[in-house]
Amino acid sequence: MPSAVNDRNFEEAVDHVILASEIQTKKKYPVLKTHLEIIQSHAQQHGLTAATLKRLLEVLTSANALDQTTQKALIKTLYPAGRVPSHIVCIIVNGLGHSSRKASVSNQQLLLKWMILIQDILEDPSILSSLYSVFFNLLDMTTLRADLCPLLARITRRKHVRPYRVHMLQELSKTVGRELALTKLMQVYDSYAPGILDTKKAAGRVPDFLHPDTEWAKQLQKYLEKAKPLSADPLNPREMKSAFHRGAKRLRLSASVEGSYSLDRIDNAEDLVNNIEKIRVTGLATSDLDDPVLQRYMTLGAEDTHTEDVNECLSKAFMQQLDGLASGRDAKKPLAEVLDETLAYTQYTKTLPKPATTFLEEYLPKWRPPQHQETILKLLSHLPLQTFTTLQTTLLKPLENALLSAPTNTNPLPTLLTFYTTLLTNWTAYILSSPPPPAPTQTATLHALTKHTTLLTQTLLATPPTACTTSLILTHLSALPPLVAPPLSIPLPPPPPLTTYLIIFTSPSLSTLSRLCSLLTSWKVAFESNTGTSRDQEQIESLNAALMDTCNLLFRSRAFNATDGHALGCLIPPPVVASLSSYASGLDPPQPLTSLFSLSHHPDLAALSIAAFREVEDAAEDQQPGSVTMRHAGPITMKSLAQLRREGGVKMGWKEYRVLVLKWLEDVGVKGIADFGAATMPGIRMQ
Repeated sequence: MPSAVNDRNFEEAVDHVILASEIQTKKKYPVLKTHLEIIQSHAQQHGLTAATLKRLLEVLTSANALDQTTQKALIKTLYPAGRVPSHIVCIIVNGLGHSSRKASVSNQQLLLKWMILIQDILEDPSILSSLYSVFFNLLDMTTLRADLCPLLARITRRKHVRPYRVHMLQELSKTVGRELALTKLMQVYDSYAPGILDTKKAAGRVPDFLHPDTEWAKQLQKYLEKAKPLSADPLNPREMKSAFHRGAKRLRLSASVEGSYSLDRIDNAEDLVNNIEKIRVTGLATSDLDDPVLQRYMTLGAEDTHTEDVNECLSKAFMQQLDGLASGRDAKKPLAEVLDETLAYTQYTKTLPKPATTFLEEYLPKWRPPQHQETILKLLSHLPLQTFTTLQTTLLKPLENALLSAPTNTNPLPTLLTFYTTLLTNWTAYILSSPPPPAPTQTATLHALTKHTTLLTQTLLATPPTACTTSLILTHLSALPPLVAPPLSIPLPPPPPLTTYLIIFTSPSLSTLSRLCSLLTSWKVAFESNTGTSRDQEQIESLNAALMDTCNLLFRSRAFNATDGHALGCLIPPPVVASLSSYASGLDPPQPLTSLFSLSHHPDLAALSIAAFREVEDAAEDQQPGSVTMRHAGPITMKSLAQLRREGGVKMGWKEYRVLVLKWLEDVGVKGIADFGAATMPGIRMQ
């Protein structure tokens, strides 16, 4: 942070410069050079606030008494301290054009370059598009055209390409001849409206627009890197340069066949539907793949040849990336952009293009996370449902190896589980949209994936897990019952009892317990709804064990009992159970181990259970004052209820009490435990 003295010196310097701009004299303003140096030093170290930028730009965009050298130096110091508000851009635009009261031509040229440089840190990036007409109508100014064209090329989109603007460019080109900047802008327009503009005079490759000021951009980057959290995102000069040379994203869609219809002419969904059979697509680039019109067209009416065009386009792009990786040289287009554009197309069509799969097969063994991690995982989540062995060998194993060997301090296993959950969800949607029943190979793949993720979830639960990790595990397990239930009826194995026990005992929270109970209920309902489906007896016994042990813990006060049918005693060895029982009986007051996880004693349910009972006591007292001479102190047991009845308290049986608690839990939003009780304990089923 700057010192108070430095802040005061800087403010004084700004005030002196503004005062100098108002003094109409030929005599140089005293120590003006010193004030400029103070402003420049402060701007490079701390940036300029929006208020300071506004004050200086109001001087620079109007006629003033400062000499041109001073004004140029001031423009060079306009380093923003954060995102640039829209009103700053409007001040500059208001200073453009012919007028004795406006900024000098040289200032207008420099300020246009400045807007290009700060485009990526605008508070509202759409402000330049909103002012498109103003910029375009200034093209007739010879002095500004060379600086306006690069800005227009960057912000031009299909919606800006209108017949009257095309006509204006044609007339202007005839008047001024071949100007490189204007020709480049015409090529941008031609890519949106092929064949309309006469670009013969621009035969050959027109060089890309040069970066306005690389040194200034580097200085801004240095400031942003060392600055404390700002409203501006870090600006990468290399990315900025590539974005500048890349120009506007534009879709090469043409009406090259007689009677065809160009997507450039489509303004709404009705136009697209009415002309779907006439549209022709040519010359695709990867930047076209995230165009909403193309995506809708490819989904609604694209022919196989158009899918081949997309694949060919991606094949070329990914081949360039692999060549660049092999040679050590950067490809013409950054890999991040190619992946993002492929992801936009994939997410809309729900299909991962084959060239992307081929590229990832070669790239993943060399991949070093977290570079492009989020995009790559999202792409792979759209993998087609094919043989699991093939997928694991070519893609999934290299993916896991890369994530597990990445030099990061975070545990990659939750990331992997989230990926597999998304992949499973996408496969479920694909199977549900396909004609039943699922193919045997699809069923085998789902079996293999379930087996694979079971090991992953148990590894996570043994770490020990955090609340976030447990939530991810429950989310993953909850994605399986829809596959097991009709109409798919895929005989997938339920979560092993060990997974259930680990969640119950390592993640004690009301939310976790309720979600686990809801999950077990879903599995029970899915199994019971497929009575005609042949199912492995081992799967049935596994689910019954988890259901019975959980039921013994919560409702039957028979925790760790292994003598009941199907019960496994939560897989706790008998010597450990004996030791725990001895410890519980030595508490003051003594507690039976078998009931410590029941509705009345469970650490997450005890307070809620007694609250439900006290509501009954209060209601009875309100209805008949003095009728409740004894209140229950908790925790409630079958024995304590009988004693309470004898001593003048509320008269309630053990079964009635459990129904009361479950109903109360359901009313306060803890529906999972209530549903589980109703599904597994017919005797306490709520009315």
